Amino acid sequence: MALPNLAQRLISAVVALPLIGALILWDEAWGFGALMLVVAAIGLHEYGAIALAGAGARLRFGVIVLGVGLAAGLYALPAYAVVWVLAAFVGTAALVLFDPGEIPAAGARLGIAAFGVFYLGLLCAPMAILQRDAPHGRAWVMLAIALTFANDTGAYFAGRGLGRHKLYPAVSPAKTVEGGVGGMLAGLLIMLGARATFVPWLTFGDCLLAALPAGVIGPTGDLVESLIKRAFGVKDSGRLIPGHGGMLDRIDALLFVSAWLYVYALYLR
Repeated sequence: MALPNLAQRLISAVVALPLIGALILWDEAWGFGALMLVVAAIGLHEYGAIALAGAGARLRFGVIVLGVGLAAGLYALPAYAVVWVLAAFVGTAALVLFDPGEIPAAGARLGIAAFGVFYLGLLCAPMAILQRDAPHGRAWVMLAIALTFANDTGAYFAGRGLGRHKLYPAVSPAKTVEGGVGGMLAGLLIMLGARATFVPWLTFGDCLLAALPAGVIGPTGDLVESLIKRAFGVKDSGRLIPGHGGMLDRIDALLFVSAWLYVYALYLR
């Protein structure tokens, strides 16, 4: 008998979170960096299966290689970010140029391939760099995960109990404005709770400036992935994680939240 979706989600979390937490806290930062490259590869595979299903296997594989290569370059030598971005752009252009498929659709294919490379190649790097390079970097990564979870959970329950106004029904019919506000408040409560217990070095300003933008940025990431799936008539990005769907379904908001905390912790704080 199949387990209810909520039970599957809880079991997946119980299995995965301790392993992820151990890599985040491990003294050898490369372990978590390697995990993020694996995440990028799986996410790019799912993206290609959704958005480039009609393209050749060579193009889909090339997108994975270029996206993972971009993430690896950014992680290994972030000071050369412009070099890695330019190389990824030229590489993607060349990849589609020499495997264009039907010429009338080549422009669209180029845009889809380039978006995939930069969507996951760029956004999978900040969390790993944050963990390695930022002061209290491991705590910031934990906070990114906690914030994303709080936003999702708060939005779910606030939306179910109070939701009246649809946020963006054309892309995600279940999301409501009330749910969005509930998710933002839940994220702020998580940050304040962390400040009061495990991470006392956080200031009240840190809590506000991390949580409130994340309450907008996280749902934006969720909606972007929903838009991609809806554009191609797909419900879930995959079946990798029981109860959650694919990798992209699980990390869509987290990638955006971690990118914001990366910018905040390393450049704005």
